Order: sequence, then structure tokens, then C-alpha cells
Amino acid sequence: MLRGTPVSPGVAQGMAFVMSCVDGSAVPQRSIRPSEVDGERQRLDAAIVRAQAELLGLEVEVRDGIGENQANIFGAQRLILGDASWRARALRAVEEKRINVEAAVSSIFEEYARSLEIAADGYLRARAADFIDVGRRVVAALAAGAGGGCPEIPPGSIVVSDELMPSVTARLQLDEVRAFVTVRGNKFSHSSILARSLGTPAVAGVASALAQIKTGDRLIVDGLAGTVFVNPDASIEREYDRLASELRSAREELRYLVDLSAVTLDGTTLSLLANANKLSDTEAALLNNAEGIGLYRTEFGFSVRSAFPSEDEQLDFVERVAERMRPRKTVFRLVDLGGDKVLPYFPLPPSRNPSLAERGIRLLLRHLDVLKTQLRAFLRASARYPISVLLPGVIGIEDVRQVRQVVQQIQGELSAEGKSFNPAVPIGAMIEVPSAALMTRTLAKEVDFLSLGTNDLVQYVLAADREDETTAPYYQPLHPAVLRLIRSVVEDARSAGRDLSICGEMAGDPLHTELLLGLGLREVSVAPGQMLQVKDAIRRTHLDEARQLAKAALELGSAAEVEALLQQRRR
Repeated sequence: MLRGTPVSPGVAQGMAFVMSCVDGSAVPQRSIRPSEVDGERQRLDAAIVRAQAELLGLEVEVRDGIGENQANIFGAQRLILGDASWRARALRAVEEKRINVEAAVSSIFEEYARSLEIAADGYLRARAADFIDVGRRVVAALAAGAGGGCPEIPPGSIVVSDELMPSVTARLQLDEVRAFVTVRGNKFSHSSILARSLGTPAVAGVASALAQIKTGDRLIVDGLAGTVFVNPDASIEREYDRLASELRSAREELRYLVDLSAVTLDGTTLSLLANANKLSDTEAALLNNAEGIGLYRTEFGFSVRSAFPSEDEQLDFVERVAERMRPRKTVFRLVDLGGDKVLPYFPLPPSRNPSLAERGIRLLLRHLDVLKTQLRAFLRASARYPISVLLPGVIGIEDVRQVRQVVQQIQGELSAEGKSFNPAVPIGAMIEVPSAALMTRTLAKEVDFLSLGTNDLVQYVLAADREDETTAPYYQPLHPAVLRLIRSVVEDARSAGRDLSICGEMAGDPLHTELLLGLGLREVSVAPGQMLQVKDAIRRTHLDEARQLAKAALELGSAAEVEALLQQRRR
């Protein structure tokens, strides 16, 4: 039995599918026979030759088209590729661990990159990107030589990986995956949020997962206790069959809520919306009778491509989503890039702290071609559908005013082209940065609505990167400082007469529902799989008692005390 951190509830049984990741590429890890070692060596050598030819071609092309300095980047990468030491390490791993060469290469280059990223010397930190790029190129060459691309995960598998970043998961078919097990991550990492949005059990922080699990092993994943059983006895399987049956029954008992309103015991009706990442999420939202989409993250549609989608491609997608949800509203967030959300075809300069580098709307305003293309698609779709536009990572009113200017420019262009649009399409701001939270009343004068994104707000308020295991204990959504800031945002939005929704992971936990209502929130947007539990919690809440609960929580001094109060209240 292996232990980790439970990050998505439920239990599942299935066959392990082990893979590792390198810069947006998913690499399946499989066991090989001794007789296959020579074949893996030949595959690696052929891939190195292929990658060297690609880099040489790029070096020549960039030297002729841009300049010598830029071309030297690819020359440096050719030197890395030609270093015999990493090749020897990869082949030694293939021979000793009996794993396929893709997995060996992926692991080695990720190790190189991570060691450079924490180097004190700035020049060495910058070289981490070169190692990542070389590793990605070798893995791609190996896949091309095998006639494959993104690995196909067998339905019913349990995915075991080092970690699952958005750039990787966007390219994988995960809807039929039964569970996730990751070496890194915590309750608030992207892979955990993904698992909860899919309603898939998951355990993170299983340090020895890749060493002790191989593809084809039978696994039981307990996302309630944070345990993983490898090739368990029949008696353990029977016990978990029983537990899975009980959990299914408990979920079915909530199905009666689908056609009921999200109304409190004292008769206050709330707006319960769904978060979505892809078109299929809208189907889940409709099955749970969502009143609309409160947050549609558009990054997924960019991540599954090898180049930026055109205006017409984005328009087609936006209209398909909006048509499916009509007459319900759909709030589309502009593509939120930067930090740990990167695109292979949109490289960002290396940063000592990506979470504090250019991201969100600041990054889009620096790349107006990307911003304008997406805004044009949104505006054209607004002519036929009730959609809204949400700005990510807003810092202050300057961000909103600059976007407004771009929108006015686009509206003029569309009018000249004879293309229709809604001239009053609602534009909102994400409140996920402390400066925006403290400026809510002023920001409210510049936008039509507000959306409270607690995932990033918590990490910025508490200086705790939610993707960093070392700071995980400090990432505390129930910290009194966070709660006081939420109350301030609610009061300022109300006084300004602006609608405010909450769309972060904090909203999807029914333990938090009564507290959030007590703080004054009246519009909630959560993953489709969390909607019925949250609706059940709303329907069990009396607002006067919720206000008293919030008042008591705000007077406490720590997140642990607040959680103890909520647990006591639940009992």
C-alpha cells in the first residue's frame, strides 16, 4: 500500500497506465524485455540524428532570416544534444530499469531542467529552457519514428504520472480514466482541480509511485483516505467493491436535486452556475441543470493545438458552446496564459518566479494580436448569443481601460466590415490579485460584473504557490485574512451595484458553502460534478445562521480554527 494526499474523493479500481511528462508532452512508461534493449538503443540513436537535423535546419533558417545571436540558441541546443553523457544515462536506465527509452529521456531532461531552475546563477537558470526544449525534441523524434503522437490511454485505466500539467492534460483523452495517481501535487494543484472537475478519484504526493507501479498493475485508488493499493488481494478488492457501491448510492440519492432550485431554508434563491474547460463540460452542466456557465476557461482550446487558432476557428467554437447553453448565459474568460500555463508555440522568457511574471491580461496586452483575435471572435458571437467577456489577472483600472480601448477599436473595424455584434457586451474582471480585491469599488465602475477567483487570490494573499509542495501547508483558503478580503470584495461589489460570482475551488467544497453565503455571496460557479453537493448544502442553509457563522469565523485567528468551526457546524 502506498500513501499520499487525498485530493479528489471517491474510489476506483483499474489497470495502471504509467507515463511521465516533459514540457507539454505525455510520455507513456512501459516495461521492456531484455531482448528489446538493443532496439531501444537504435531508436534513440535514430531520434538523435533526426533532432540534430531539425536543429541545424532551424539554426540556418534563423541566421538567414533573423540574425546570428538568435541562431546561436539552436547551436547551443545542438551541443546539448550531442553530449554523450545524457545518452549514456538514458541507455543505462533502459537496461537497468527495463523501461522504454522515451520514459528514460523524459526523466533525465526533466531532472536536468529542475536542477538548473533552482541554480543561483541567472545564466544557468536561463539554460533550463534549453534542456526542456531539447528533451521535448528528442521525445517528439522518438514518437515520430514510432509513427505515434500523443499516447492513447486505454479506457478504464488509472493514470500514474509524476505530475499532470494543463499543457499535458489538454492533449489527453481523460474522460474515461478511472483515477489519477501523481508523484507531485497537492489539493490545490492543477491536476487535482482537473480530477475534481471530472469527478475522478485522485491521490497526489505519492513519492514512490513511479518506482513501485508499472503499466498493467492492478490498482485500487482511495481518494478519500489517500491510499493506493498495488496488485491487492481479492479480499481488499471485494471490500472496495462494496465501498464503491455505497458511494454510487450516495451520489444517486442527490439526483432528486437536479430539478430543484438552489434556495436556502429561509427562501433566498441563489444562482448556481457551472465552470467549464471544454465543450463536453457543457453537457455535464446541462445534466445538472446549471443556470449557465459562470466561467469558461478558454485555455484548453489553445492547448490542444500546435498554433494559435484563427478568428473564425475561435468564433465557431464559441458559438457551439453558446448555442448549447442558450438561453442560459455563458461567461468566456480570455485565454489566461503565463505562470504554469504555457503553450509550446508561445514561448515565454524564463523567470525566477513564473507566478509573479507577466500573465493574464497584462500578457495579452503585450501581445495585441492574440488579444484582438479572440476579442473579435467573442464580439461576433455576441450578436446572436448571451455571452460575457471576463478579463483574467486584472491588477487595476488601467488594465480594464486598455481592454475597453481595444474593444472600441475592434467594434469600429467590425462595423466597417459589415459584421454585427452586441455593442453592450458585458465585460467583467477576475478578482484574483490582492490589488484588485482592495480596489473592487473602483474597478466596479469600469466593468459590468465581477468574478472572485479564489485559487490565485489565496496564493497571492498568503505568498504560497499552490503548485509548490514546500508551501502547500501555507496555502489555506480558510485563513482569516482571505475571509476578510472576500467579505470586503462582497461589500464593495454590493455597494457599487455589480453582480459578483465566486468561481474558485473554494466554492466547490460543500463544507464552505454556509460560510460563503454568510459572507454575502449569492452567485456560485463550480465544476459540474460538484453542483449537487453544493446545492444540497445551500438548501440546508438558513442565512441568519450563516451570517452568525461568518461573524464567528472572522473573529478567529487561524485557518485551523476556522476549519474546526466548520467541521463542528457540519456535525
